[in-house]
Amino acid sequence: MKKIILFIACFTGLATAKAQITSGDTSVIIVTAYLPDVQETKKIDILPIMEDPKVKPPVYQYVFPNVAYKPKAVYSPIDPIFIKPEEKEELSDNYLEVGGGNYLTSYLNASIHNTQDKYYMYGLNVKHHAANASKDPNQALFSQNQITAFGSREKGNDLFGEMDYQRNVVHYYGYLADTSERSLDDIHQIYNDVNAKAQWSRQQSKVNNRLNLKSDVNLGFNLFDKLSESENTFRVINKNDFSAGKGRLHLDLGATYTQLTETAKYNRLFIDFKPHYELTYKKWNLDIGANLNYLSDTNGGVIKPAPYLKAETYLVPKILRGYFGITGDFQKNTLKSLSYENLFLGNTIQYANTYVLKFQGGMNGSFKRFVAFGINISQEFIKDQYFFVSDTNALRNFTTVKDDMSRLNFSGELKFNVNQHIEIGFRGNVYSYSLTAEKEAWHLPSYDAALFSTVRLADRIYIRGGYFATSARNARDLNSKEFVLAAINDVNLGFEYRYKKNISGFIRVNNILNQRYELWNNYRAQGLNALAGITFSL
Repeated sequence: MKKIILFIACFTGLATAKAQITSGDTSVIIVTAYLPDVQETKKIDILPIMEDPKVKPPVYQYVFPNVAYKPKAVYSPIDPIFIKPEEKEELSDNYLEVGGGNYLTSYLNASIHNTQDKYYMYGLNVKHHAANASKDPNQALFSQNQITAFGSREKGNDLFGEMDYQRNVVHYYGYLADTSERSLDDIHQIYNDVNAKAQWSRQQSKVNNRLNLKSDVNLGFNLFDKLSESENTFRVINKNDFSAGKGRLHLDLGATYTQLTETAKYNRLFIDFKPHYELTYKKWNLDIGANLNYLSDTNGGVIKPAPYLKAETYLVPKILRGYFGITGDFQKNTLKSLSYENLFLGNTIQYANTYVLKFQGGMNGSFKRFVAFGINISQEFIKDQYFFVSDTNALRNFTTVKDDMSRLNFSGELKFNVNQHIEIGFRGNVYSYSLTAEKEAWHLPSYDAALFSTVRLADRIYIRGGYFATSARNARDLNSKEFVLAAINDVNLGFEYRYKKNISGFIRVNNILNQRYELWNNYRAQGLNALAGITFSL
């Protein structure tokens, strides 16, 4: 009953905030989910910027040899921390991309939506990627499908809505080899993921004051799979900011409710409140506040307060910036988030409510406008970090264990824009772990790195290449038997020929060294794999 009262209180606060809006100017930015390779790359000036490190899928064109999935715990060269990626010139709103490759790979990516009028936009995105080479489970076959419908209104109160369905099929091909014969149907796992979200925003302007309000609602029958697991989530976020003195005061409120049905039911409620004040003091840009997190589950309730601080300044005007920060927050680990990290899960998972307190600092900048660089060092103190370990059943799928951990991370990035036609870059991370009970940080690397380049010839031929390296990793099973996964060294190349403004062909070749290294314990990547196709802009 207490959880329901707290949840209602959150909604009441959101409704009150909306009721206070009367009139004002509006502006909204709509970001589409995907732009195809056929789009032109424009050279931009590289200026030093200050951004927090954000772990996201890499922006460079690379598909991990197990084509559909890149496990974060194994391979984690991150997208640019400090350097903005080059923007792509949009040739057409609508496009169709089709292709195929070895392993009987089929590929489709399409986006169709209306020409944006003054107020409304709506459309549909469809993606398909599958490998169906044979009935041999060891081929690491998969099927990945997604369909997304969206719409927006940019008039008065700005509205955006989206409905998304994803269906991912994998196979437990790391099963224990014995005398039993297994078909694909015996070892396949199917994840169905349904989501719906809505966003409302409004900007109210005055001569010396500005009020911004934004609310997000995310709900759905999120995930269910073949092992009788299901999960529902409901998330609501309200963000307000307005002028206060010489800066801006932000009041961010959010609530998340998760309902999991597995071998037993597990329900949780998260409530987050983050007031913070943004200002400029002398030569410093400051963002100061607090982050208050409340968690309630079957074990009771807990409140976690943490400081919130971000500070930055130019060490050398317009050339070199320095920054530091402190943050603390819960990671809202769910069946959905864990399965997208490791799709070979069983149904005996420990759901850790991981809390991370992070201290970080670094600097970034540019030199002569063609060299950009950055370094970052961070220290994280993590309560209840989860680790994937192999189950001892016949399928050898994965469960989780948890432990307290501190992690020191040093990362660096360097990018050269040689001219309009050649780019070369490097990104790398070095990690150090300290744990309380577990012997090792299972499946986590001690370093990872990426070397990548792009060459453009006569505005028609684009060549992209990359070398990716990850250290050896330690793994174990539930019986504490330990394993060592060999280091990963991977080379890939991509070619694109732009026949006309709206037609291009592409070839992508991954894992050129043809090494079937282990992504997870007992689960090896596909060998050399290639994908070729055509993109039409409509």
